[in-house]
Formats: sequence, C-alpha cells, structure tokens
Amino acid sequence: MKRKMGFLIVLAAALLLLVPSLTAGGQKDDGSLTVGFAQIKEDSPWRTTETNSVQQEAERLGIELKLSVTEQAGQIAALRDFIAQGVDGILLAPQTRSGWDEVLQEAKDAGIPVVMLDRGVDAPESLWVTQISSDFAYEGRVAGNWVAEKLNGKGKVAELFGDPAADPAILRSEGFMEVMASFPDIEVVESKTGEWSQDKGRQVVEAWLAAGVKFDVIYAHNDGMALGAIDALKAAGMDPGDDVLIISVDAIKAAFEAMERGDMNATVECSPLLGPLGFEAIMKTIDGKPVDKYIINPDGLYDLDNYKDHPTMGF
Repeated sequence: MKRKMGFLIVLAAALLLLVPSLTAGGQKDDGSLTVGFAQIKEDSPWRTTETNSVQQEAERLGIELKLSVTEQAGQIAALRDFIAQGVDGILLAPQTRSGWDEVLQEAKDAGIPVVMLDRGVDAPESLWVTQISSDFAYEGRVAGNWVAEKLNGKGKVAELFGDPAADPAILRSEGFMEVMASFPDIEVVESKTGEWSQDKGRQVVEAWLAAGVKFDVIYAHNDGMALGAIDALKAAGMDPGDDVLIISVDAIKAAFEAMERGDMNATVECSPLLGPLGFEAIMKTIDGKPVDKYIINPDGLYDLDNYKDHPTMGF
C-alpha cells in the first residue's frame, strides 16, 4: 500500500511539472499577464491609433494581448472567449451603451476585471472597474461655445453626429445643445448621423446642399465626418472654412492638415492614447489597489489661432 501511495505522489508531481502553474485569474507563475481587448470595428484613424496605443503598451509591459476587432455582437462573443481562456483582465471599447449586463456579470463571476476604454455602458457600476475616456459632454460644450462666439450669437448650424446609441454621440450632442439653448438666435437646422465615416459625412452634406439647406457652421462629432463635409462643400463650389465654418472632434493629423489648408476651422481634442491608463487600471485592480471609477482624459480646443501649439499636430 505504501509503495502504491509513493508511486501516486511521484506521478502527481510529474504531472504538475508538465502543466504551467497558474495563479488566480490566470496569471502565469512568472508574473506575466494576459489581457483581452475587445475593440470596435470602425474604420477611422482615431480608432487605429487607440488600438496601436494598447498594442504598444502591452508590448512594453510584456503583457500577452488578445485582440478582437468586431461589431457589438462579436465583442460580446469575444468577451466570453476571453473569460473561457481565463485572461487576467479585459479592456472593452463598447460599441453602444446597452446590452452588456449579462456578459459583464459573467466576467465578474470569473473574477476578471473589466476596464471600459473610451466609452461607457449602462450596466451597473459593480460589474466594471473604471471608465477611461474623455468628457464627451464637455467636448460638446467647448464646440458650442466656439460656435456661439464665431457666430456672434446668431446663425444656422448643421450637426453631423455619430452612432446615436454610442456614448460620444449622445453626450457630444447634449453638451452642444446645452450651450445652444442659451443662444435663441442660433438655429440647429439639421442633425443627422454620418456614422463616424468620412464617406457618409460627405453624402449627408451633399444631400443637405441638394435640398437647399442653408447653414453657417457644420459641427461634426468626429474629424472624419468633417473631412467628408469639406469634400461635399468643395464639390459644390463652396469654400469650406470661409463660406461655412467647420468644427469637429478628435484632433487627428488630417484635421490639422485641413486647418493648414484653411479648410477646417477647429477641432476639439479627444486623445486615443489610452493604452497606458488601461493597463495601469487593470494591474492596480489585480494588486488590490483602489482605482477611480471615472478617469477623465483632459482635452482642449485647437483652432486656427493655436493649432500649431499641439505637441504632435494630431494623432
């Protein structure tokens, strides 16, 4: 009997040597981490820069990154896959605010911290660690104040917004309209989604022009749609930046180039460089350290007076 027990102990020890030792949450015994990142499938320089920021920071920290780039249904499936693989943490850039409760509860039950990157969700705060993003309503108010000043409190504005179910579109519009409410002689004559796309933004503005809509300013929720608006105005023989003022959000390099040409008048910065903050939040949570529920990335406005002061002239 003793000989049999001794054999079983030796066998168990040998098997343990063949299986990589894991700590709670999936962390390897060498201390390295595995993190899943569910990114939105969105063709824009801003989104690409954010993905690059996460990938570069993961490489710098020696973290194994599992990247999924897809639309919301695919993001939910990716989260479930990350959970099944036992990742140490999840970064999530949610496509829209709703629909996350069930999968976030699954992550919480598995002991995997989830950090919201650049957008928020309507799920209970107990299901996620923190939201790292810009203050989208603030961005809208900054744009609104700029428009009110340039129009001297009187004129017509057309708004190009993004996904109407997404955090940035909802809050950028709310912040802008909050300012507009104080200027009764400024009329928002059109408000339509350009789906965050340069091509769609162009199409929407072409349709406005064909319908004879008159406006003094176009406020676009991202630079891509603003660039599409510029294309439409030029095709109609107009001078964007002069005949129609253009203000948008993001501060990508193409927006600064458009300001150099005089085609765009202003952009409100929304930094996509969120990788370092995202991983810092995950590692603090794993170490049992407190993390603020909302981490706001500071933003500013760049127009023809100060755009050359931006440290990198766009992202």
